[in-house]
Amino acid sequence: MKTLTEPVLKYAAALDLPEDKRTGYYAQIVKALAGKTALFDRDKELMIFSSADELERLRSILEQYAVPSEELNVLLLPAPVTMYSAFGDYGFVSRLENVYLYADLVAVFRLRAAAETNGPLGRAFEPRQAEAQLEEHLLAAWPEPGGGSAFAVDAQLAELCGRHCPRLRRRCGMDLFAGTVKPQKQQKTVVPR
Repeated sequence: MKTLTEPVLKYAAALDLPEDKRTGYYAQIVKALAGKTALFDRDKELMIFSSADELERLRSILEQYAVPSEELNVLLLPAPVTMYSAFGDYGFVSRLENVYLYADLVAVFRLRAAAETNGPLGRAFEPRQAEAQLEEHLLAAWPEPGGGSAFAVDAQLAELCGRHCPRLRRRCGMDLFAGTVKPQKQQKTVVPR
């Protein structure tokens, strides 16, 4: 399996299973899925798929079993990941011990590794200074190839960081993550009762 070096978008459905039939319904749904699509991962009643097409195949099964659900996008983070105190409000660790963040709630930044002179003014980047300023807002962090680091913060902080990004880019080598996720519109499968 290829080693992840940056977050990967995954597609999920949060199932609203009846309390009295939770175990049985879940097993039946997983069995019905087996012949139609590949379940990438799961966490409690959250099913995670690698593509939107695979998630689409789940919809008919949920309708068949009259199970309401809510679709959402999640980011699978590369290992190793450092999780900060607020992480649990923005993500989770799955049964397979993969680390995910809810894509619509977070923004991801990277800090390039410091070198002798890698800034546009010929000065060295100061990534540790930016990291120290961001630390109270961090949700998760992971190393990047080449010695840099990537960080996740609340999506509401993206604008604030974006305003300061030109200055930070020059001084600290900070960039909004290439391919910052713009989640697809969430859908709810509503089943008539």
